[in-house]
Amino acid sequence: MTSVFVLLDHMESLGTLITSPGGITATHTIARAMLDIATGPWFLLEPGIGGRERVRRHMNLRLQSLKEQTHLETGTERTAIKSHAEGRIQRIVQAARTHGFDVRRERDRYQPPFLDTKLPTTTTLATQMFDPALGQLFWRLGSAVAHGQQHGISMFIEQIDQPVDPLHGDAAVQMGVNAQSTALRCGGAPLAVVCTLQRLFSQFGWDTTRLSHATADVIDTWQTVAGVQGGLLPDSFRANSTTRGQNRS
Repeated sequence: MTSVFVLLDHMESLGTLITSPGGITATHTIARAMLDIATGPWFLLEPGIGGRERVRRHMNLRLQSLKEQTHLETGTERTAIKSHAEGRIQRIVQAARTHGFDVRRERDRYQPPFLDTKLPTTTTLATQMFDPALGQLFWRLGSAVAHGQQHGISMFIEQIDQPVDPLHGDAAVQMGVNAQSTALRCGGAPLAVVCTLQRLFSQFGWDTTRLSHATADVIDTWQTVAGVQGGLLPDSFRANSTTRGQNRS
C-alpha cells in the first residue's frame, strides 16, 4: 500500500509538471520513476500466487532495499545506518532458512541476497505489465542512462533552420515540445498506474466501477492525445474497463 501511495503522489506531481510553464522537460524523468515504482506492487499483487510466494517476493524486495542502504555510505566507517540495515538483512535471512527458503548470494559484497530466485529486472516486469515491445519502449524512453545526458536534452530541441554563422554551419535551435510527443514519452506512467490499481482492487475484492470508468477515460484521453489507435494497445489494459470505454477505441 505504501508503494501505491508513493505511485499516486508521483502521478499528481506529473500532472503538476505537465500544467506548469516550467516543468515540461522533467516530465519523462517522473514518468520513468513511476514505471519503476509501479513494477513493485504490481509484481507483489500477482493473482493466484499464494501467501508463501507473496511473502518471498516481498522479502526479496526488502533485501534489495536494505542492501542499497548499506551502499549509501560506502567508504566510511561502519555507521548506525549500515549496522541497522545489515542486522535487518541477517534477521530476514535467518527467518527465511527457518521456513525452508533457499538463501542465495548471502556473502556478495555488492548484490543483495535473495530467497529461491532473484527479483526480475524492471525491464522484464515492464514487458510483462504491458507487452514486450511497448514495455521496453516506455522504459527506454525514460532511460536513467540517457535522460540526463545529451540524448535526453536533445528530445526537447527543435531545428528552426535559422543560420547563425554560415561560415561554420552553426544554426539556431529552440526548446520545444508538443502534446503528442509528451503523451508518447510519458505514456507508460498512467498505464502502469492502471495496471497496478486493477491488481490492487482485485486482490482486496473492492468494487471496480469507479476505477473502470476512470481507466476508460485515461486510456481514451491518452490514445487521442498521443495519436495511438485502439488496436495498438494490448487488450489487458481494458480487462476491467467499461463497455463505454471499449466502444470508443
